[in-house]
Amino acid sequence: MGIAPLGRRRTLINADFLFLSAKICANLRPLLNFAWYNGVVAPQSRCYRLPWIALLLLAAALRLPFPAWDGGIAAHPDERFLLGVAESTPLWGDPNVAAPDFPYGSLPVYLARLLINATPDADPLYVLRLFSGLLGVLLVALAGALGRVLLDEQGALWAAALLAVAPFPIQQAHFFTVDPLGTALATGAILAAMRRRTRWAALVAGFAVACKISLIWVLLPVVGGIFFADRYAVAPLLRQAAKTLLLAFLAFALVSPWALLRPVTAWRGPLIQAGMAAGRFDFPYTRQYAGTWPYLYPLAQMALWGLGPLVTVVGCWGLAVVSVRWRRLTLRHRVAACWTGCYFLATAGLYVKYPRYLLPLYPIWVVWAIYGVRQIRYSLAAQLPAIIGYGLLLLPTLALGWAQFSVYQQPHPWEVASRWLYVNLLPGEAVAVEEWDHPLPVPLPEYDPARYAQRFLPLFAEDAPEKMSALRAAAEEDVVIVLASRRGYGALTRQPERYAGTVRWYQSVLAEREVRTFTRCPRLGPVALTDDPLAEAGLPVTRSLAERCDTPYALRLPRLDESFRVYDAPVVFLLLRR
Repeated sequence: MGIAPLGRRRTLINADFLFLSAKICANLRPLLNFAWYNGVVAPQSRCYRLPWIALLLLAAALRLPFPAWDGGIAAHPDERFLLGVAESTPLWGDPNVAAPDFPYGSLPVYLARLLINATPDADPLYVLRLFSGLLGVLLVALAGALGRVLLDEQGALWAAALLAVAPFPIQQAHFFTVDPLGTALATGAILAAMRRRTRWAALVAGFAVACKISLIWVLLPVVGGIFFADRYAVAPLLRQAAKTLLLAFLAFALVSPWALLRPVTAWRGPLIQAGMAAGRFDFPYTRQYAGTWPYLYPLAQMALWGLGPLVTVVGCWGLAVVSVRWRRLTLRHRVAACWTGCYFLATAGLYVKYPRYLLPLYPIWVVWAIYGVRQIRYSLAAQLPAIIGYGLLLLPTLALGWAQFSVYQQPHPWEVASRWLYVNLLPGEAVAVEEWDHPLPVPLPEYDPARYAQRFLPLFAEDAPEKMSALRAAAEEDVVIVLASRRGYGALTRQPERYAGTVRWYQSVLAEREVRTFTRCPRLGPVALTDDPLAEAGLPVTRSLAERCDTPYALRLPRLDESFRVYDAPVVFLLLRR
């Protein structure tokens, strides 16, 4: 999928890390100025300044450390892909030259190119990851800005605190993908529209669409804010709306010129992605969504490992209350509700339901959660201290966020499993790996995977005689069969009628071969917090979940989307011939 070689290993020099970290810490001051300007930290509320500084530092502490969380192998395929395109595309060049059918906008590529040019002596992988961490801190400030506009100073602090410790935003801040940048721009556009800064809203919205075409829905609340404001004559409102759309188009064209100069090649990739998301194209990496429910599945995943259960549920309640009170809402609340409702309805109902698709709603969702707590408090017990309600909302999310952060303090399973293979396998021995997954062993400074004969198993192909013959040969002949993550069995076992032979093959090799497990589970002290993909798939389980996570105890969660685990916390099974 990517331009960069699969498994490309990067090195992180301590001097580079200290230099880049110092530059990012120096950029925290503009973040504070941004928060001040947008009303997050009000000039007249000096008592809130210290908590705000502490919150932003907490957000930075959870996002900036451990940029080498995968040992430098670029384990996230989208990150590896974007990095390869950025390294191969000159500034303001056409990304489709380096990557035909490029699925995203040009702005992330150009920003990555600028960062690479600005730090020629540093490894670009870590430069981009640190930039993504800074974007994660910015999102916390933006969540506070939304809370300040829709609620008050106290609500702003609590909303920012929820986003600062939420597990999924912490995870996304460790990858350089288009989603954190697009989320920051879309949220900025909504914030400007709520403050009636329509020109700024249009400009930033155009930049958001230049990251990802699905963010075009941000134009609805931006333009809707014009009509929500006052009851003027229709003609002037239409003229203002047309000017707003024109300004957004010009901003988009400025950073995506090839979308106009070469529209056929530029739009082919985004259109393919749109068809994939709608379920019109059947790709191996989307088959995990077979049988999942629209709207309910994204909300369930947000509750399990996105924002936490209470924040998700109470956020739904807050949004429902706002929707019922539409006629009495202010312009700011209408813009925010319009953005949340339109984007959720357009995105959560798709066939492909990657959790990152809903990341643009996370900053506003935590605000609705605080709003929902206040409604519950006012209706049930007006004398109940507010801090109890906010604390109950925060604690589960904080626990999940800390568990997510603990992942990056352990070595990556692909690196640990690769070292085991290099030590225990003789050169020339056969290793079978799954197609569409990361091949192991990965390159290490002292070892080269070319020393082994690799066989790629066509597991995602239809169950034809040729495929089943290849699988049987691997089971009978190869010394090691590598299941690098749940990508294969986690998706294919959801369609047992389509992959009946493949499911039987998984069952047989797991039962007949010696299984060695390598993983790093999110944990709270002695307790691992994760799901059990083997049990969910109905495959043989030889060791308990706690034993696989190497912890005294394990709390098994319901099935998690593979995006929460396969990049930074995969479960690796090495199936050895007895």
